[in-house]
Amino acid sequence: MSRITGCLLAATLACACHAAWANRPLTTDTADTIGHGVCQFEPYAGRNASSGSPDEHFWTLQLNCGVTDHTQLGASAGRAWAAGAADQALAVAGKTALVTLKDGQTGFAVAYGLSASRPSGASWSGEGVFVNGIASRELREGLLVHGNVGWSHSRSAGQSSTTYAIATEYTSTPRLVLSAELYGDDRGSPWVGAGVWFSVADKLSVNASYGVQTSSPRVRQLTLGFLVEF
Repeated sequence: MSRITGCLLAATLACACHAAWANRPLTTDTADTIGHGVCQFEPYAGRNASSGSPDEHFWTLQLNCGVTDHTQLGASAGRAWAAGAADQALAVAGKTALVTLKDGQTGFAVAYGLSASRPSGASWSGEGVFVNGIASRELREGLLVHGNVGWSHSRSAGQSSTTYAIATEYTSTPRLVLSAELYGDDRGSPWVGAGVWFSVADKLSVNASYGVQTSSPRVRQLTLGFLVEF
């Protein structure tokens, strides 16, 4: 497998599997869950760029639904491509709230999932599994902080990783939320990122994020997406 294809596979799985549990534009997950009987369709697209390497483009389609008062389940599909190579990924994921997030009380939840991949020129196979512990707390009105600690395993890489993330969200107005985060794993340099969420209409919102991996050379990522609730 070429270095480009290997990077594409990792990027695709990160987008398809990890993003299936997080609330866009964050990569960090939050301890709340979607209401029972409510679904959210959330597509997004993005680009990874680093000096001396071809740009990597990707898209992800994801659907999450509240199946009980405290549990949501979701599925996602993603594709990434660069320099003539293209990889695909599928994932299923869930999240269960253990302690409800509310005023004066820290919320706790656990997220979990499985993924499959199809590297360029190969067939579909099982790729990864993850579990993630989540804590969220409101520091003051409109300001939330979230923390994640998790474990993931990649079949293609033949290794496991400890994942981590911390983020803040600030509700500037009822229609505008700003966020900042730090996330990564024990096998690479951390990412720092910022995001914006804007409500266009009832049950329709748009979002964008920009992140930089503190590696050498640096990797820069830009994403754009929207969410429809029904």
